[in-house]
Amino acid sequence: MADEIKIGSELLAPTEQQLISAIRVEKLFGLYTYRLPREGVLPNGAILYGDNGVGKSTILRLAFHLLSAAGNRGHRGALLEAPFEILEVDLTSGVTLRAARTEVGGRLTLDLSIVRLKTMLARWIYFPGQESSQRLRESFPSFIQIDKRGKAVLVEPKVKKEPAPFPEGEDAYISVLKQNAPTTFLLNAERRLDSDSVPDPSDEMELRRVLRYEEPKRLNDIVGRSREIALSQALSTAGTWVRKKALQGTNQGSMNVHSVYIDVVRHLVTPSAANLGSEPAEIGALVKQLSLIESRTNEFARYELATELSTTEFKKALQSRSPAQKTLAAELLKPYIKSLESRLDAVEPIYTLIDEFVRTINGFLRDKSISFKQSEGFAIRNRLDSPLKPADLSSGEQQLLLLFSYVLTAREMPSVFIIDEPEISLNIKWQRQLIQSLLDITNGARIQFIFASHSMELLAQHRDRVVRLDDRG
Repeated sequence: MADEIKIGSELLAPTEQQLISAIRVEKLFGLYTYRLPREGVLPNGAILYGDNGVGKSTILRLAFHLLSAAGNRGHRGALLEAPFEILEVDLTSGVTLRAARTEVGGRLTLDLSIVRLKTMLARWIYFPGQESSQRLRESFPSFIQIDKRGKAVLVEPKVKKEPAPFPEGEDAYISVLKQNAPTTFLLNAERRLDSDSVPDPSDEMELRRVLRYEEPKRLNDIVGRSREIALSQALSTAGTWVRKKALQGTNQGSMNVHSVYIDVVRHLVTPSAANLGSEPAEIGALVKQLSLIESRTNEFARYELATELSTTEFKKALQSRSPAQKTLAAELLKPYIKSLESRLDAVEPIYTLIDEFVRTINGFLRDKSISFKQSEGFAIRNRLDSPLKPADLSSGEQQLLLLFSYVLTAREMPSVFIIDEPEISLNIKWQRQLIQSLLDITNGARIQFIFASHSMELLAQHRDRVVRLDDRG
């Protein structure tokens, strides 16, 4: 690959689509070489399938670490320790991320590069416990040496290396990676959700333990508590995101209030307004608009996205026996109706999203349900209307809510969800619903799912999405 790469320092702007089109790995465990898929590109909702021990989970984990940019979560260290020679992830934007494990001077290093259209965008030679060569050059342009008389002298390099024709080193690589890679999530077989965009629940758990002077007695207690905190974080994050979107929609819908009042005043001061006469068809259309507005506000009020409105008095005014009063009412109501429709239209997208989210989750749950109100966020209650905490849910319910909560908030940027054995903790009915529900709720969003599974329920229903691990070595 290296001999085909052009050298260039220009950073090409990433396209909107930054999802995964293919994954290649050479000598995984020293044995297997794969291109996934063998031909074409990965579908949205791809399901990796292969025998036990051939590397499905490992490939997903390596792809997650290669796509993730954070410097404090062990991504590069995990890649360096993994048993492979070369890993490449192609993105739909034309960018390829590459990692090659090589030995330099007897020391294992990781050669990381980002290429687009055969042009090198950035490169970083990573080796553990040391800074990149670029940082060393920048921090220590000169060095100390002991001369023949045993005295320390400052030595300036005689030959200064020409700057690389492309950005290199840790800072440059991480910067380019952040620009071009999608936000990536990994739900592993232990049901832990990892992402640079997700706070580590173990950190908060430790803080709570210290504040309460509690010592977990068993490992299962620690794992269970970590899952509960993770779900609390996810629901809180989702609620905050929804409220932010609702506020943006409300503000957008309020922008035309000034022009509406101008229209009202204009109709009041125009002498001919009461003499124009309104056609019956026009009056009928206004009545229908008012009925629709009343219905929509009632629906939006369920999530506190709008206030319930009664339009009965307006309809009476429009049906007055006096033609002059009827006409005046129609002319005054037109701008008001326009204003209400504008506000509701602005909030409609977030209403649709919340409603689909709530209906989807409740389609899985039994004897309990999730709801949303702007004033309180997401809440879970049983059929007796008693509030439930994350600790009151089963492991399968916790997993489901955790995943869907972050899927809801991932719509802002191109995102990839890598899910290892999604069938764990899920009954047969849920397994049949899961993938299609995820695809439905993310329809139109730049979100991709890649699963690794042995579940015949999943594989049988989504044959066109199955990608077999076929060794090419």
